[in-house]
Amino acid sequence: MDMKVKEEQIRELELKVQELRKYKENEKDTEVLMSALSAMQDKTQHLENSLSAETRIKLDLFSALGDAKRQLEIAQGRKAGAHMGR
Repeated sequence: MDMKVKEEQIRELELKVQELRKYKENEKDTEVLMSALSAMQDKTQHLENSLSAETRIKLDLFSALGDAKRQLEIAQGRKAGAHMGR
């Protein structure tokens, strides 16, 4: 075989090795990014669940506050009626 042909084959093989190394690095980067994405999705889901629970608690509190306010108004109405009857 001619020396130039061998050198060309070596150059081609070296380029293929470089391409494979880049591919391997990109694959690792992809794995890291996918892992980070998965972690962020988990955190997002947790935050959504927490926010949903917080919203339910607030709705319950406002409902209880409304009930207490109505009961207070009823009680004050009775007192006002009782005072007027005297």
